[in-house]
Amino acid sequence: MRTGPNIQSIYCNQGDNQKWIWNATDGTVRSVYSGKCLTTQPELEVWAGPLRGGSQAVVLFNRADGASNQITVTWSDIGFPVDHAATVRDLWARKDLGIFTGSYTSPNIDPRGVMMLNITLTK
Repeated sequence: MRTGPNIQSIYCNQGDNQKWIWNATDGTVRSVYSGKCLTTQPELEVWAGPLRGGSQAVVLFNRADGASNQITVTWSDIGFPVDHAATVRDLWARKDLGIFTGSYTSPNIDPRGVMMLNITLTK
């Protein structure tokens, strides 16, 4: 028998779009709301959820024990068109990182480190 990861979510709006399920068949974590899968690489994870106004809150987790890693979030992972530009803001550093098209790749994130972003399509 295969069991899933221990997933704990914090509800911003108590909506279904904040709920995730573990699919034991293919080992993915999927949104109850849209059925879309989160990107999960061994030890590198991208978590995302919609914010009011169309932005996406994105959390990049480096679960590796010994190596700093860059993590990429692609617009298709978060429901944005891949040919559109978006502003990326580091929420903890309180700083805009720039405008990117199709994806954003973080600087190296320390082992067991996290980066939290707000990604907003440009008009």
